[in-house]
Amino acid sequence: MKAAWKKYLAVFGPMALVVAAPMLLRDDEAAEISKAELRLEVITPHNELIRREFGDAFSAWYREEKGENVYVNWRTPGGTSEIKRVLDSAFSSAAEIGKEGIGLDLFFGGGVFDFQLQAKEGRFQRLTIFESAPELFREEVIPKSQSGESYYPEERDWLGVCLSSFGICYNTDSLTRLGLTPPSTWEELGNPEFNRGIALADPTKSGSVAKAFEMLVQQKIHLRLESGLPREEACAQGWREGLNLIQRIGANARYFTDSASKVPHDVAQGNAIAGMCIDFYGRSFNETLKKADGSSRIAFVSPVGGTSMSVDPVAILRGAPNLDLAQDFVRFLYTKRGQMLWNARPGSEMGPKMRGLRRLPIRRDLYQEPYLSEMVDAEVMPYETANDFIYEYELTGRHFTPLRNIIRAMCIDSHQEMKAAWAALIEANFPPQASAKFFNVTPVSYELALSEIKKTLKSADKVESVRMMNRLGKHFRDHYHAARILAQEAR
Repeated sequence: MKAAWKKYLAVFGPMALVVAAPMLLRDDEAAEISKAELRLEVITPHNELIRREFGDAFSAWYREEKGENVYVNWRTPGGTSEIKRVLDSAFSSAAEIGKEGIGLDLFFGGGVFDFQLQAKEGRFQRLTIFESAPELFREEVIPKSQSGESYYPEERDWLGVCLSSFGICYNTDSLTRLGLTPPSTWEELGNPEFNRGIALADPTKSGSVAKAFEMLVQQKIHLRLESGLPREEACAQGWREGLNLIQRIGANARYFTDSASKVPHDVAQGNAIAGMCIDFYGRSFNETLKKADGSSRIAFVSPVGGTSMSVDPVAILRGAPNLDLAQDFVRFLYTKRGQMLWNARPGSEMGPKMRGLRRLPIRRDLYQEPYLSEMVDAEVMPYETANDFIYEYELTGRHFTPLRNIIRAMCIDSHQEMKAAWAALIEANFPPQASAKFFNVTPVSYELALSEIKKTLKSADKVESVRMMNRLGKHFRDHYHAARILAQEAR
Protein backbone atom coordinates (compact mmCIF):
# COMPACT_ATOMS: atom_id res chain seq x y z
CA MET A 1 0.00 0.00 0.00
CA LYS A 2 2.84 2.38 0.96
CA ALA A 3 4.60 1.67 -2.33
CA ALA A 4 1.40 2.49 -4.23
CA TRP A 5 1.00 5.80 -2.38
CA LYS A 6 4.61 6.69 -3.11
CA LYS A 7 4.01 5.96 -6.79
CA TYR A 8 0.91 8.20 -6.85
CA LEU A 9 2.76 10.94 -4.95
CA ALA A 10 5.65 10.84 -7.39
CA VAL A 11 3.25 11.29 -10.32
CA PHE A 12 0.68 13.70 -8.91
CA GLY A 13 2.89 15.70 -6.52
CA PRO A 14 4.67 17.70 -9.24
CA MET A 15 1.34 18.15 -11.07
CA ALA A 16 -0.21 19.59 -7.92
CA LEU A 17 2.66 22.04 -7.56
CA VAL A 18 2.27 23.18 -11.16
CA VAL A 19 -1.45 23.79 -10.61
CA ALA A 20 -0.96 25.47 -7.23
CA ALA A 21 1.98 27.72 -8.10
CA PRO A 22 0.02 30.33 -10.09
CA MET A 23 -2.59 30.51 -7.32
CA LEU A 24 0.10 30.93 -4.66
CA LEU A 25 1.80 33.63 -6.68
CA ARG A 26 -1.56 35.29 -7.25
CA ASP A 27 -2.20 35.20 -3.53
CA ASP A 28 1.19 36.86 -2.84
CA GLU A 29 0.44 39.57 -5.36
CA ALA A 30 -3.09 40.01 -4.04
CA ALA A 31 -1.68 40.41 -0.53
CA GLU A 32 0.77 43.00 -1.81
CA ILE A 33 -2.05 44.93 -3.49
CA SER A 34 -4.36 44.70 -0.50
CA LYS A 35 -1.86 46.23 1.93
CA ALA A 36 -1.00 49.12 -0.43
CA GLU A 37 -2.65 52.47 0.33
CA LEU A 38 -1.60 53.81 -3.08
CA ARG A 39 -1.44 52.41 -6.58
CA LEU A 40 0.58 53.63 -9.57
CA GLU A 41 -0.38 52.73 -13.14
CA VAL A 42 2.63 52.41 -15.49
CA ILE A 43 2.68 51.36 -19.15
CA THR A 44 6.05 49.97 -20.22
CA PRO A 45 7.91 47.76 -22.70
CA HIS A 46 10.42 46.81 -19.99
CA ASN A 47 10.84 43.12 -19.22
CA GLU A 48 9.67 41.35 -16.08
CA LEU A 49 13.04 41.58 -14.33
CA ILE A 50 13.22 45.38 -14.66
CA ARG A 51 9.56 45.73 -13.65
CA ARG A 52 10.02 43.60 -10.55
CA GLU A 53 13.24 45.29 -9.41
CA PHE A 54 12.01 48.86 -9.93
CA GLY A 55 8.56 48.12 -8.53
CA ASP A 56 10.01 46.67 -5.32
CA ALA A 57 12.73 49.34 -5.00
CA PHE A 58 10.30 52.23 -5.46
CA SER A 59 7.84 50.72 -2.98
CA ALA A 60 10.60 50.37 -0.37
CA TRP A 61 11.91 53.91 -1.01
CA TYR A 62 8.43 55.42 -0.82
CA ARG A 63 7.68 53.63 2.44
CA GLU A 64 10.88 55.09 3.91
CA GLU A 65 10.13 58.57 2.53
CA LYS A 66 6.39 58.85 3.18
CA GLY A 67 5.53 55.96 5.48
CA GLU A 68 2.91 54.61 3.05
CA ASN A 69 2.70 51.46 0.96
CA VAL A 70 2.45 51.78 -2.80
CA TYR A 71 1.81 49.13 -5.43
CA VAL A 72 3.14 49.62 -8.97
CA ASN A 73 0.73 48.10 -11.47
CA TRP A 74 2.62 47.44 -14.69
CA ARG A 75 0.73 47.47 -17.99
CA THR A 76 2.67 45.54 -20.65
CA PRO A 77 0.85 45.31 -24.00
CA GLY A 78 4.13 44.55 -25.82
CA GLY A 79 6.85 46.67 -27.41
CA THR A 80 6.70 50.39 -28.15
CA SER A 81 4.74 49.81 -31.38
CA GLU A 82 1.99 48.08 -29.39
CA ILE A 83 2.13 50.76 -26.68
CA LYS A 84 1.70 53.45 -29.33
CA ARG A 85 -1.44 51.71 -30.60
CA VAL A 86 -2.81 51.44 -27.04
CA LEU A 87 -2.14 55.12 -26.30
CA ASP A 88 -3.53 56.26 -29.66
CA SER A 89 -6.74 54.33 -29.11
CA ALA A 90 -7.13 55.29 -25.44
CA PHE A 91 -6.54 59.03 -25.94
CA SER A 92 -8.81 59.03 -29.00
CA SER A 93 -11.62 57.39 -26.99
CA ALA A 94 -11.04 59.75 -24.07
CA ALA A 95 -11.30 62.78 -26.36
CA GLU A 96 -14.64 61.55 -27.72
CA ILE A 97 -16.19 61.60 -24.24
CA GLY A 98 -14.43 64.77 -23.11
CA LYS A 99 -11.96 63.11 -20.71
CA GLU A 100 -8.39 64.34 -20.34
CA GLY A 101 -6.69 61.21 -19.01
CA ILE A 102 -6.80 57.51 -19.80
CA GLY A 103 -6.33 56.03 -16.33
CA LEU A 104 -2.54 55.64 -16.69
CA ASP A 105 0.12 57.60 -14.83
CA LEU A 106 3.42 56.99 -16.59
CA PHE A 107 5.05 55.81 -19.81
CA PHE A 108 8.38 54.24 -18.76
CA GLY A 109 10.92 52.86 -21.26
CA GLY A 110 11.26 52.83 -25.02
CA GLY A 111 13.15 54.98 -27.51
CA VAL A 112 13.33 58.75 -27.84
CA PHE A 113 11.52 58.58 -31.18
CA ASP A 114 8.43 57.06 -29.54
CA PHE A 115 8.43 59.66 -26.75
CA GLN A 116 8.83 62.50 -29.22
CA LEU A 117 5.77 61.25 -31.11
CA GLN A 118 3.66 61.14 -27.95
CA ALA A 119 4.93 64.55 -26.81
CA LYS A 120 4.00 66.02 -30.20
CA GLU A 121 0.44 64.83 -29.59
CA GLY A 122 0.42 66.71 -26.27
CA ARG A 123 0.04 63.54 -24.19
CA PHE A 124 2.69 64.32 -21.56
CA GLN A 125 2.89 66.88 -18.77
CA ARG A 126 5.82 68.79 -17.35
CA LEU A 127 8.09 66.95 -14.90
CA THR A 128 8.58 68.83 -11.65
CA ILE A 129 11.99 67.25 -11.02
CA PHE A 130 13.57 69.99 -13.14
CA GLU A 131 12.48 72.56 -10.53
CA SER A 132 12.74 70.39 -7.41
CA ALA A 133 16.22 69.01 -8.18
CA PRO A 134 18.00 71.54 -10.48
CA GLU A 135 21.39 70.20 -9.36
CA LEU A 136 20.77 67.09 -11.47
CA PHE A 137 20.72 69.05 -14.71
CA ARG A 138 24.25 70.32 -14.73
CA GLU A 139 26.46 69.13 -17.59
CA GLU A 140 28.47 66.92 -15.24
CA VAL A 141 25.37 65.05 -14.01
CA ILE A 142 22.65 64.84 -16.71
CA PRO A 143 23.56 66.72 -19.91
CA LYS A 144 20.81 68.09 -22.13
CA SER A 145 22.29 66.23 -25.08
CA GLN A 146 25.25 64.03 -25.94
CA SER A 147 26.67 62.67 -29.22
CA GLY A 148 23.92 64.54 -31.08
CA GLU A 149 21.10 62.84 -29.12
CA SER A 150 18.61 64.75 -26.98
CA TYR A 151 18.38 63.59 -23.35
CA TYR A 152 15.38 65.83 -22.59
CA PRO A 153 13.44 68.46 -24.58
CA GLU A 154 12.89 72.17 -23.99
CA GLU A 155 9.35 71.42 -22.82
CA ARG A 156 10.81 69.13 -20.13
CA ASP A 157 7.93 66.69 -20.43
CA TRP A 158 10.10 63.59 -20.80
CA LEU A 159 13.55 62.69 -19.52
CA GLY A 160 16.12 60.01 -20.29
CA VAL A 161 16.52 57.48 -17.47
CA CYS A 162 19.27 55.19 -18.73
CA LEU A 163 21.65 55.21 -21.68
CA SER A 164 21.07 53.11 -24.77
CA SER A 165 23.17 52.19 -27.78
CA PHE A 166 23.11 49.60 -30.55
CA GLY A 167 25.47 46.88 -31.55
CA ILE A 168 26.20 43.26 -32.33
CA CYS A 169 25.58 40.19 -30.20
CA TYR A 170 27.41 37.01 -31.19
CA ASN A 171 27.76 33.41 -30.09
CA THR A 172 31.37 32.70 -29.11
CA ASP A 173 30.94 28.91 -29.43
CA SER A 174 29.60 29.24 -32.99
CA LEU A 175 32.45 31.54 -34.02
CA THR A 176 35.05 29.13 -32.61
CA ARG A 177 33.41 26.17 -34.35
CA LEU A 178 33.39 27.99 -37.72
CA GLY A 179 36.82 29.55 -37.29
CA LEU A 180 35.46 33.11 -37.54
CA THR A 181 36.69 36.26 -35.79
CA PRO A 182 34.22 38.12 -33.57
CA PRO A 183 32.59 40.93 -35.59
CA SER A 184 33.24 44.46 -34.32
CA THR A 185 31.79 46.61 -37.15
CA TRP A 186 28.49 46.76 -39.04
CA GLU A 187 30.47 46.12 -42.23
CA GLU A 188 31.59 42.67 -41.08
CA LEU A 189 27.99 41.45 -40.73
CA GLY A 190 27.73 41.73 -44.52
CA ASN A 191 30.68 39.42 -45.18
CA PRO A 192 29.83 36.20 -47.10
CA GLU A 193 31.17 33.97 -44.30
CA PHE A 194 28.13 35.00 -42.24
CA ASN A 195 25.73 33.78 -44.92
CA ARG A 196 22.59 32.29 -43.30
CA GLY A 197 24.02 33.10 -39.89
CA ILE A 198 22.62 36.54 -39.03
CA ALA A 199 19.49 37.20 -36.95
CA LEU A 200 17.60 40.42 -37.67
CA ALA A 201 14.34 42.06 -36.58
CA ASP A 202 11.80 43.86 -38.76
CA PRO A 203 12.44 47.65 -38.42
CA THR A 204 8.77 48.40 -39.16
CA LYS A 205 7.86 46.50 -35.96
CA SER A 206 10.64 47.85 -33.73
CA GLY A 207 11.73 51.47 -33.36
CA SER A 208 15.03 50.45 -31.75
CA VAL A 209 15.92 48.18 -34.67
CA ALA A 210 15.02 50.92 -37.15
CA LYS A 211 17.32 53.27 -35.23
CA ALA A 212 20.18 50.75 -35.46
CA PHE A 213 19.78 50.62 -39.25
CA GLU A 214 19.72 54.43 -39.33
CA MET A 215 23.01 54.48 -37.39
CA LEU A 216 24.55 52.15 -39.97
CA VAL A 217 23.48 54.39 -42.87
CA GLN A 218 24.55 57.59 -41.14
CA GLN A 219 27.99 56.14 -40.44
CA LYS A 220 28.44 55.65 -44.19
CA ILE A 221 27.43 59.28 -44.80
CA HIS A 222 29.87 60.46 -42.12
CA LEU A 223 32.69 58.57 -43.85
CA ARG A 224 31.86 60.24 -47.16
CA LEU A 225 31.79 63.67 -45.53
CA GLU A 226 35.17 62.96 -43.91
CA SER A 227 36.59 62.02 -47.33
CA GLY A 228 35.93 65.56 -48.52
CA LEU A 229 32.86 65.07 -50.72
CA PRO A 230 30.39 67.98 -50.90
CA ARG A 231 27.50 67.47 -48.46
CA GLU A 232 24.84 66.72 -51.09
CA GLU A 233 27.04 64.19 -52.87
CA ALA A 234 28.21 62.63 -49.58
CA CYS A 235 24.60 62.13 -48.47
CA ALA A 236 23.57 60.52 -51.76
CA GLN A 237 26.62 58.22 -51.95
CA GLY A 238 26.69 57.36 -48.24
CA TRP A 239 22.96 56.56 -48.33
CA ARG A 240 23.48 54.23 -51.30
CA GLU A 241 26.43 52.49 -49.65
CA GLY A 242 24.44 52.14 -46.43
CA LEU A 243 21.52 50.53 -48.26
CA ASN A 244 23.92 48.18 -50.07
CA LEU A 245 25.40 47.11 -46.72
CA ILE A 246 21.88 46.49 -45.39
CA GLN A 247 21.27 44.34 -48.48
CA ARG A 248 24.36 42.27 -47.73
CA ILE A 249 23.43 41.88 -44.05
CA GLY A 250 19.81 41.14 -44.99
CA ALA A 251 20.95 38.52 -47.50
CA ASN A 252 23.02 36.87 -44.73
CA ALA A 253 19.97 36.83 -42.45
CA ARG A 254 18.22 33.59 -41.55
CA TYR A 255 15.02 35.58 -40.96
CA PHE A 256 13.51 38.93 -39.94
CA THR A 257 11.59 38.47 -36.70
CA ASP A 258 8.77 40.69 -35.41
CA SER A 259 10.34 40.70 -31.94
CA ALA A 260 13.66 42.47 -31.35
CA SER A 261 14.27 40.40 -28.20
CA LYS A 262 14.22 37.17 -30.25
CA VAL A 263 17.53 38.10 -31.90
CA PRO A 264 19.85 37.63 -28.87
CA HIS A 265 17.74 34.65 -27.76
CA ASP A 266 18.42 32.80 -31.02
CA VAL A 267 22.08 33.84 -31.03
CA ALA A 268 22.39 32.49 -27.48
CA GLN A 269 20.77 29.21 -28.53
CA GLY A 270 23.17 28.84 -31.46
CA ASN A 271 20.40 29.22 -34.06
CA ALA A 272 22.29 32.23 -35.44
CA ILE A 273 25.94 33.26 -35.28
CA ALA A 274 25.37 36.97 -34.69
CA GLY A 275 22.70 39.64 -34.82
CA MET A 276 21.95 43.35 -34.53
CA CYS A 277 20.39 44.36 -31.22
CA ILE A 278 20.06 47.04 -28.57
CA ASP A 279 22.86 46.95 -25.97
CA PHE A 280 20.54 45.93 -23.14
CA TYR A 281 19.37 42.77 -24.91
CA GLY A 282 22.93 41.68 -25.65
CA ARG A 283 24.24 42.36 -22.15
CA SER A 284 21.24 40.84 -20.36
CA PHE A 285 21.62 37.55 -22.26
CA ASN A 286 25.34 37.63 -21.49
CA GLU A 287 24.40 37.97 -17.80
CA THR A 288 21.78 35.21 -17.90
CA LEU A 289 24.17 32.69 -19.46
CA LYS A 290 27.22 33.43 -17.33
CA LYS A 291 29.10 30.39 -16.06
CA ALA A 292 30.78 30.08 -12.67
CA ASP A 293 34.07 31.33 -14.17
CA GLY A 294 32.37 34.50 -15.47
CA SER A 295 32.44 33.47 -19.15
CA SER A 296 29.34 33.39 -21.35
CA ARG A 297 28.57 31.95 -24.76
CA ILE A 298 27.00 35.23 -25.89
CA ALA A 299 28.91 38.51 -26.11
CA PHE A 300 27.95 42.04 -27.13
CA VAL A 301 29.98 44.77 -28.79
CA SER A 302 29.10 48.32 -29.86
CA PRO A 303 30.55 48.87 -33.35
CA VAL A 304 33.37 51.42 -33.29
CA GLY A 305 32.06 54.75 -34.57
CA GLY A 306 28.78 53.08 -35.54
CA THR A 307 26.30 54.09 -32.85
CA SER A 308 25.32 57.13 -30.87
CA MET A 309 24.52 57.08 -27.15
CA SER A 310 20.77 57.61 -26.87
CA VAL A 311 18.42 57.22 -23.88
CA ASP A 312 15.34 55.35 -22.71
CA PRO A 313 13.02 58.00 -21.20
CA VAL A 314 10.16 58.32 -18.73
CA ALA A 315 7.14 60.66 -18.95
CA ILE A 316 3.98 61.39 -16.98
CA LEU A 317 0.84 61.01 -19.07
CA ARG A 318 -1.71 63.80 -19.39
CA GLY A 319 -4.53 63.45 -16.88
CA ALA A 320 -2.54 61.03 -14.68
CA PRO A 321 -4.91 59.89 -11.89
CA ASN A 322 -2.07 59.74 -9.34
CA LEU A 323 -0.07 62.79 -10.37
CA ASP A 324 1.87 63.45 -7.14
CA LEU A 325 2.78 59.78 -6.84
CA ALA A 326 3.92 59.74 -10.48
CA GLN A 327 6.17 62.76 -9.84
CA ASP A 328 7.62 60.89 -6.83
CA PHE A 329 8.32 57.84 -9.01
CA VAL A 330 10.24 60.06 -11.43
CA ARG A 331 12.14 61.59 -8.51
CA PHE A 332 13.11 58.11 -7.29
CA LEU A 333 14.46 57.11 -10.72
CA TYR A 334 17.15 59.82 -10.49
CA THR A 335 18.29 59.18 -6.93
CA LYS A 336 21.64 57.43 -6.73
CA ARG A 337 19.76 54.39 -5.44
CA GLY A 338 17.39 54.39 -8.42
CA GLN A 339 20.17 54.97 -10.93
CA MET A 340 22.59 52.39 -9.56
CA LEU A 341 19.87 49.75 -9.78
CA TRP A 342 20.47 49.70 -13.55
CA ASN A 343 24.05 48.42 -13.34
CA ALA A 344 25.11 47.63 -9.77
CA ARG A 345 26.12 44.08 -8.97
CA PRO A 346 23.29 41.82 -7.79
CA GLY A 347 23.17 41.61 -4.02
CA SER A 348 25.20 44.79 -3.47
CA GLU A 349 23.78 47.61 -1.33
CA MET A 350 22.22 49.47 -4.28
CA GLY A 351 22.03 46.53 -6.67
CA PRO A 352 19.11 44.39 -7.86
CA LYS A 353 17.98 41.43 -5.76
CA MET A 354 17.75 38.77 -8.48
CA ARG A 355 20.04 39.40 -11.44
CA GLY A 356 22.05 42.23 -12.99
CA LEU A 357 19.93 44.50 -15.22
CA ARG A 358 22.98 45.40 -17.34
CA ARG A 359 21.80 48.85 -18.37
CA LEU A 360 23.82 52.06 -18.05
CA PRO A 361 22.63 54.87 -15.72
CA ILE A 362 22.26 58.33 -17.24
CA ARG A 363 23.84 60.14 -14.28
CA ARG A 364 27.34 61.03 -15.37
CA ASP A 365 28.55 61.59 -11.80
CA LEU A 366 28.17 57.87 -11.03
CA TYR A 367 30.96 56.86 -13.43
CA GLN A 368 33.55 57.41 -10.71
CA GLU A 369 34.38 55.91 -7.34
CA PRO A 370 32.89 54.75 -5.07
CA TYR A 371 30.10 53.87 -7.52
CA LEU A 372 32.13 52.64 -10.49
CA SER A 373 33.57 49.61 -8.70
CA GLU A 374 30.00 48.50 -7.90
CA MET A 375 29.01 48.41 -11.58
CA VAL A 376 28.92 45.22 -13.65
CA ASP A 377 29.86 47.14 -16.84
CA ALA A 378 32.37 49.53 -15.28
CA GLU A 379 34.69 49.21 -18.28
CA VAL A 380 32.15 50.62 -20.76
CA MET A 381 32.46 54.29 -19.61
CA PRO A 382 29.79 55.56 -22.05
CA TYR A 383 30.48 59.28 -21.66
CA GLU A 384 34.11 58.77 -22.69
CA THR A 385 33.16 57.09 -25.98
CA ALA A 386 29.92 59.00 -26.68
CA ASN A 387 31.58 61.36 -29.15
CA ASP A 388 32.97 58.55 -31.34
CA PHE A 389 29.71 58.94 -33.26
CA ILE A 390 27.82 62.26 -33.44
CA TYR A 391 24.24 61.76 -34.56
CA GLU A 392 23.07 64.45 -37.00
CA TYR A 393 19.33 64.57 -37.45
CA GLU A 394 19.68 66.61 -40.65
CA LEU A 395 21.46 63.72 -42.38
CA THR A 396 19.00 60.87 -41.84
CA GLY A 397 16.40 61.89 -39.25
CA ARG A 398 13.80 62.87 -41.87
CA HIS A 399 14.51 59.58 -43.65
CA PHE A 400 13.69 57.45 -40.59
CA THR A 401 10.18 56.36 -41.67
CA PRO A 402 11.09 55.89 -45.36
CA LEU A 403 14.13 53.81 -44.37
CA ARG A 404 12.04 51.38 -42.29
CA ASN A 405 9.71 50.80 -45.22
CA ILE A 406 12.51 50.63 -47.80
CA ILE A 407 14.14 47.83 -45.77
CA ARG A 408 10.81 46.02 -45.71
CA ALA A 409 10.50 46.14 -49.51
CA MET A 410 14.21 45.60 -50.17
CA CYS A 411 14.97 42.81 -47.70
CA ILE A 412 11.86 41.36 -46.06
CA ASP A 413 9.12 41.13 -48.69
CA SER A 414 11.72 39.89 -51.20
CA HIS A 415 13.84 37.81 -48.80
CA GLN A 416 13.62 34.48 -50.60
CA GLU A 417 14.69 35.98 -53.96
CA MET A 418 17.38 37.99 -52.19
CA LYS A 419 18.91 34.95 -50.47
CA ALA A 420 18.87 32.89 -53.67
CA ALA A 421 20.64 35.69 -55.57
CA TRP A 422 23.18 36.21 -52.77
CA ALA A 423 24.07 32.50 -52.72
CA ALA A 424 24.59 32.59 -56.50
CA LEU A 425 26.75 35.71 -56.25
CA ILE A 426 28.95 34.12 -53.58
CA GLU A 427 29.36 30.93 -55.63
CA ALA A 428 30.25 32.92 -58.77
CA ASN A 429 32.63 35.23 -56.85
CA PHE A 430 30.51 38.34 -57.43
CA PRO A 431 30.63 38.90 -61.20
CA PRO A 432 30.31 42.68 -61.90
CA GLN A 433 27.15 42.63 -64.02
CA ALA A 434 25.24 40.40 -61.62
CA SER A 435 26.46 42.40 -58.60
CA ALA A 436 25.38 45.69 -60.20
CA LYS A 437 21.90 44.25 -60.75
CA PHE A 438 21.67 42.99 -57.14
CA PHE A 439 22.78 46.29 -55.60
CA ASN A 440 20.60 48.58 -57.76
CA VAL A 441 18.79 50.85 -55.30
CA THR A 442 17.94 53.64 -57.75
CA PRO A 443 14.17 53.77 -56.90
CA VAL A 444 14.97 54.33 -53.21
CA SER A 445 17.70 56.97 -53.55
CA TYR A 446 18.40 59.58 -50.86
CA GLU A 447 16.40 62.19 -52.76
CA LEU A 448 13.47 59.94 -53.71
CA ALA A 449 13.16 58.67 -50.14
CA LEU A 450 11.95 62.14 -49.16
CA SER A 451 10.39 63.55 -52.32
CA GLU A 452 8.28 60.51 -53.17
CA ILE A 453 8.42 57.68 -50.63
CA LYS A 454 7.94 59.72 -47.43
CA LYS A 455 5.35 61.95 -49.09
CA THR A 456 3.31 58.92 -50.19
CA LEU A 457 3.60 57.18 -46.82
CA LYS A 458 2.34 60.30 -45.03
CA SER A 459 -0.54 60.95 -47.41
CA ALA A 460 -4.14 60.13 -46.54
CA ASP A 461 -4.32 57.83 -49.58
CA LYS A 462 -3.38 54.52 -47.97
CA VAL A 463 -4.19 52.62 -51.15
CA GLU A 464 -1.46 54.52 -52.99
CA SER A 465 0.97 53.73 -50.15
CA VAL A 466 0.27 50.02 -50.59
CA ARG A 467 0.68 50.32 -54.37
CA MET A 468 4.01 52.11 -53.94
CA MET A 469 5.30 49.42 -51.56
CA ASN A 470 4.17 46.72 -53.99
CA ARG A 471 6.03 48.47 -56.82
CA LEU A 472 9.22 48.70 -54.75
CA GLY A 473 8.90 45.07 -53.69
CA LYS A 474 8.50 44.01 -57.31
CA HIS A 475 11.56 46.05 -58.34
CA PHE A 476 13.77 44.23 -55.84
CA ARG A 477 12.32 40.78 -56.49
CA ASP A 478 12.83 41.21 -60.24
CA HIS A 479 16.37 42.50 -59.81
CA TYR A 480 17.34 39.73 -57.40
CA HIS A 481 15.94 37.15 -59.81
CA ALA A 482 17.90 38.71 -62.69
CA ALA A 483 21.08 38.90 -60.57
CA ARG A 484 20.80 35.20 -59.75
CA ILE A 485 20.48 34.28 -63.45
CA LEU A 486 23.44 36.49 -64.40
CA ALA A 487 25.59 35.02 -61.61
CA GLN A 488 24.74 31.47 -62.63
CA GLU A 489 25.60 32.25 -66.27
CA ALA A 490 28.94 33.78 -65.24
CA ARG A 491 30.19 30.65 -63.44
